[in-house]
Parts: sequence; structure tokens; C-alpha cells
Amino acid sequence: MERDGTIVLLNAAAEKMFGYRREDLLGQLIEVLVSGAVRERHHEHRDHYAEHPITRPMGIGLELFAQRKDGSQFPVEISLSPIRSSQGSRVIAIVRDITTRKQAEAKINAIHQQFAAELAATNQQLEIRNREVERANRLKSEFLASMSHELRTPLHTVIGFADLLAEELKGALNADQRRFVGHIQRDSRHLLELINDVLDISKIESGRLELYPELFNAAGAIAEAVAGLRPLADNKQIRIDEKLDSPLTITADRLRFKEILYNLVSNAIKFTPEKGQITVECHEQPETVVVAVTDTGVGIHTSEQQAIFDKFYQLGSTTRGVREGTGLGLAITKNLVEMHGGRIELKSAPGEGSRFQFFLPRNGLESPIRHAKNKKATRSIVLVGAGQAHDRIVDFLTRKGYEVIDAQTTSQAEPSPETGRPAAIVLDLTAPGSVNWQTFQRLRAHSDMAQVPSLIMTAARNRGIAMSLGANAAIVKPIDPAVLLEILKKEALHTPGEPSRILVVDDTQDTRELLDVTLRSAGFLPVLASSGEQALETLARSPISAIIVDLIMPAMSGLELILHIRQNSRLAKVPIVVLRTEEIDQENEQILSGPTKVLFLEASPWKEEFLSKIQELLEAAIDRDAERA
Repeated sequence: MERDGTIVLLNAAAEKMFGYRREDLLGQLIEVLVSGAVRERHHEHRDHYAEHPITRPMGIGLELFAQRKDGSQFPVEISLSPIRSSQGSRVIAIVRDITTRKQAEAKINAIHQQFAAELAATNQQLEIRNREVERANRLKSEFLASMSHELRTPLHTVIGFADLLAEELKGALNADQRRFVGHIQRDSRHLLELINDVLDISKIESGRLELYPELFNAAGAIAEAVAGLRPLADNKQIRIDEKLDSPLTITADRLRFKEILYNLVSNAIKFTPEKGQITVECHEQPETVVVAVTDTGVGIHTSEQQAIFDKFYQLGSTTRGVREGTGLGLAITKNLVEMHGGRIELKSAPGEGSRFQFFLPRNGLESPIRHAKNKKATRSIVLVGAGQAHDRIVDFLTRKGYEVIDAQTTSQAEPSPETGRPAAIVLDLTAPGSVNWQTFQRLRAHSDMAQVPSLIMTAARNRGIAMSLGANAAIVKPIDPAVLLEILKKEALHTPGEPSRILVVDDTQDTRELLDVTLRSAGFLPVLASSGEQALETLARSPISAIIVDLIMPAMSGLELILHIRQNSRLAKVPIVVLRTEEIDQENEQILSGPTKVLFLEASPWKEEFLSKIQELLEAAIDRDAERA
């Protein structure tokens, strides 16, 4: 076309594209091919280009449309190029019909929009599912919390009745009956362990499992954990060798550290054939403690080595000698190691045994702040001995804020300028070793220890000996319903000539029946109530020496009942024994720490009497100190 827009040349493609014959377009202005919407102002664009003629696309950033002879429009791309000829300056316009491309782009855009809509719908569904998962997790936590009470409560009842039968209070048992009762006791306690595993993994997943670090000898804790499993190994004639660097101190949760060892060694026993060998090693690296458990067992295939740390995963092949568990042991172990800032490794091959090895930082955990704050104010307790419950006692007392002086000999138990005179002495005489009656007599003979309250853990037949030698209290191990009886004998308000009336408040009939039999066998008169409301009615009309209450009950909970009782000045001094099978949160613990004496009867039987006696001795010591002052 000319500078003024007159068409002077076109090819056959242009004729076909626009529907004109050549002679129809020659001499026509270019605007005849421009769509009607922009035709009127097109000459302005043409004049502007004539002032700056360069090779460039037309209408940059715009959608361009051309118009055919029949008036139909179609999308185009146009490239402009100025040329000079003998006839003067002209412009070549190359026009491309992009209808097919636009249709493809429209399809792609439609597909994209459809995909975006589907993605948005999928994201919405995922969000809904995430909310459902969160709700499911919440319901699971609520279920596990409920299971803690609904499963463990009847289990404790089963264990309690089995223990009563074993004591033959209602008559002698024959050999078969004693064997049957033994099966009930053993299997119900095993079932309780499995339930506790499920609750442990739930606490780990929800972040509610707390660690209580302390400085201790790692090699000594390992040796104690292994000692508790040797009977299982002996049943299969498996030899356990220990290669432990000692002394080797570490800051960690002692109880959980031993739980890790227990899980690894018990698994090694389970998967090692008879007459096999297990080696437990412990050595130190810079800033790290390395512990390894190696066995000559069936081994683990490479394809299963990662999965064995998953929850509920169990290997297909086992050996005879150890009952199966929940498949949670290694999952709990891995989580406990990682909670300590460590890692665990596995090396194994089928038929060649396995080696589990974990690494813990020596100072990976700091002591709880609340313990540090209470250290100076807390009176110390000297714990002498190394029985099977030793570490559980240390851990439990430490959690309760006491400073425990762990002593293995008389000289270690004697007061020093650093520790001062302790508030109480506890001797465990239930395990063989250097701690014996002479140990207790030597401590009593020490001038600074003669007046310190003492408590002895011993066998039932030695209770009288302990008291005759000057012990303030003697605890029989293992502890069962006698725990409750001993607390009540000390705390109940007796009426001369009449049996003490003990109010039992529990919504579970089996538990009420168990406590009824237990209390009557000790000379108490139980008064049973199935709810908090019924208990308040009983308290209003009858004198009561002590109250036993379950915390978890429908309608009025045990906590609400205790608050009602405390509001009554007449009942303020009545001792209350709280039945519980799970930890109490800080808020409820504050509610229970009021002026009324509240004792805790927890799931693990040794803790209740032990803590109550310790508290009793500490209070007695504080009272004596106050009288001296």
C-alpha cells in the first residue's frame, strides 16, 4: 500500500483470506479490510506509522481483527515493514489468520479454568478432610482418655480380686486354683502394660509426654534394666553380656532411658532363638553416649528395616519364649530417643542377627526449671538400695519436687556439709545386695541420723523386725490393696469401740465391691455410694471417718464432690483418698492441694503408700522442727 493507505499489491492468499477478487481490492484504502470497530480511526494509526516507519508488529498488546468481504471478522497478526521503491515510500503488511491458534488458546484456557475449578474444589475437599482428620485426632485423644479410665479401671478390679483370691482371705485354694489365679494376675498385668503402651504413643503424638531429666550413671541404669530382663533370657537359655564404660554420666530422663533399653533388650530376647547371645554395650564419644544392643536372632530383611519403627508394625517371624505385644515398642523407643535430641540406627540381615544402636547427647536436656527453683527449699530424702523399683521411686519423688540423695552404702547416706541432715531415710531391703539390717542399724547409730524418720521396704514377714529396730514405717512389697488399708489405718479418725466408717464413692459396681471386701477384711465398715449426690446425702446424715472417691464419675465428678466437702466446716478434717488411673493436670492438682488432706491412689501400686508414708514422715519432721524452734 501507498503511504496514504491505497492498496497497490496483494497475493492470492489475501484474496482467499478476505474473500475479494484482486481487481476489487487494488486501489481501495486498507481500511476496507479493517474491522468496523476501529475503521474510523485507523487512518490516525496509519499516519503515525508513516512518521516513524520501522519494521514492527502492528497493535502491540492489542487483539486485532480483520474483516472479510461478507462482513465477518477474524483474529489476525500483522507485521509492518517500510520499503522504498522507484514509486516512492510504501508499506508491506503481512497478515496472518490466527483463528486456529485462538481456538486452541481458548480450549487451553477453558481446560485451565476447568482445572483451576477442579483444583479449587479438590483443595476445598482437602480442607474439609483435614478438618475431619483434626476432628478424628481429637476424638481419638478423647477416646484414649476415656479408655484410660474405662479399660484400666476394670483391669485394676480384675487384678484386685485376683490378689484377694491369692491371699486366700475367703478360704484356702487348691493347687489348680492357685495356678488359675496366677494366670489371671499375670495376663491382666500384661494387658495393662499393652494399654499403657497405647496411651504412651498417644501422649507422644499429642506432645503431652514430658521428660524429667537428671544427671545419672548411664551404665548403672543399663545394668539395672538388663537385670530385670534376665529371667526372660534365662527361660530361653540366652546369654546376655554387658560391655559398659563406667562411670559414664548423662543428663536425661532416667525412667525413659531405661524404658528405651527395656524395649530393645526385650525385643532382642523375643527374636533370638534358644541358646543365643545378646550383647549390650555403652561407651562415650565426644559429647555423646552410644548404647548398642546386638543379638544373634533371626535378623531383619532390608525391606522391613525402616517399617519396624512404624506404629503397630510387627515382624512376621518370631521365636518362642516371649508373648507378642502391640507393635508399639520400637515406635515409642524411636520417639523417646528423638525427644532426647538423639537418633537410633539399625544394622541387620536375615539369619545374622540385629544391632540397634542409639546416640544421645550427654547434656542434651536441661533440668526442669520448677525443680531448680525448689531445690533449696525442698528437703532431701536419702534413698538407700538398688531394688527393681529403685529408679521408679527416684523418678517419682523427683517429679514431686523432692531432692533424692541416691546412696548405695552407709557412708553415702550420712549427712554432709553439702546435703545437710535429710528429712527422711528410705531403705529398700527387698533386693539382695550390700544393703541389709546392719546398714539400717549403722545409720540409726549415727548421731546426726538417729532422729531422722525412716521407712523400710521389706517382705511381709520382716515388717515386725523393721518396726522393732526403730523404723517409723514398713512397707510390704509388692503393694496391692494393702496400700489403701495402711493409709486408712494411719489417717482415719477412729471412734473407740466402733469400726471406722469409710465412705466409698465410685460409679463402677465392681470397684465398689472390691473395696467393700478389702475394707471389711481389715475391720473397717464400708459405706458405698455410686455417685457424688448420693455421697453428699450420706455425709449429711452419718458420721464418716474417711472418704474414698473416684475422680472420674458422671454427673458430679470427684473434684466437684471434694469442693462440696471442703465447703462444709464439719467435714474439713475428714481425710480423702483419691482414686485415679491417670495424671492430674496442674489446675486440678491445685484444687486438690487445699487444707483437706488428700491422698492419691495411683495406677502403679507401689507409689501410693510410698508417697503417703514419705509425706507423713516429712510432715512429722517439719512439726518437730517447728516445736524445737
